[in-house]
Amino acid sequence: MIRGVVALADLQAFQIALDFIEAAKRTQSLERLGQLFQASARKLGFAHYACVSCLEFDALPQDAVFLAHYPDDWTQYYLENKYDRIDRILQISLGTSMPFNWDNDNVIHGRSSDQQRFFDEAEDAGLVYGVTVPIHVVGAYPGAVNVVGEFHQADPSVEHALHLMGVYMHDRAVKLGEEQDTPHLPRQDLSPRELECLKWASAGKTDWEISSLLSIAERTVHAHIENAKRKLGVHTRLQAVVKAFLSSNYYFK
Repeated sequence: MIRGVVALADLQAFQIALDFIEAAKRTQSLERLGQLFQASARKLGFAHYACVSCLEFDALPQDAVFLAHYPDDWTQYYLENKYDRIDRILQISLGTSMPFNWDNDNVIHGRSSDQQRFFDEAEDAGLVYGVTVPIHVVGAYPGAVNVVGEFHQADPSVEHALHLMGVYMHDRAVKLGEEQDTPHLPRQDLSPRELECLKWASAGKTDWEISSLLSIAERTVHAHIENAKRKLGVHTRLQAVVKAFLSSNYYFK
């Protein structure tokens, strides 16, 4: 009887992965792809995700992948401290093609003091346990897909499902990025007001809260942020904040 229950759980995880892949095949939007992946990861017990190229984030080429849903304050803190340069998860991803969870000996042992502090700070932010799917594809930058949650859960069926989802997620993100890439459009700089609205958005403020802080209409705030997203060539507020933050042209103070 117990074996039957286990088999059912295995099938449920596998079905979640298949459902994600089928839905992802039909989406034509990076934003929607991220939403689909996050919803499926939540069903498997993980609240956040990142699908990224394993490159220095302050020098990402135009065709690199950067899709993520982490707490906004943690994302900004991570970028400000250039943690991508010491992130042990990304380092291990570069040296293996097999998925691994964060209780893996390679993750736990051999951390520097800076890396240990990084994990402690991540845990304080609610990023306690994760599973990573390294991505190594000929002709593409090395990448990684991380799913992160608040609880430890080393379930082989879940990790297998995440492996399937992660590989397809990265492949679809690359293809959608190529389809939506607009390198020939003239560059449009953000206006001071657009940058100001993004700055407050990076602090987690809603349109209404930003409108109160800046003494402008809520719909005007929304329009400024939408314009900033269009100019930066991204599909979500978080991506706009990250891209503006990483750009040498803009500075959040």
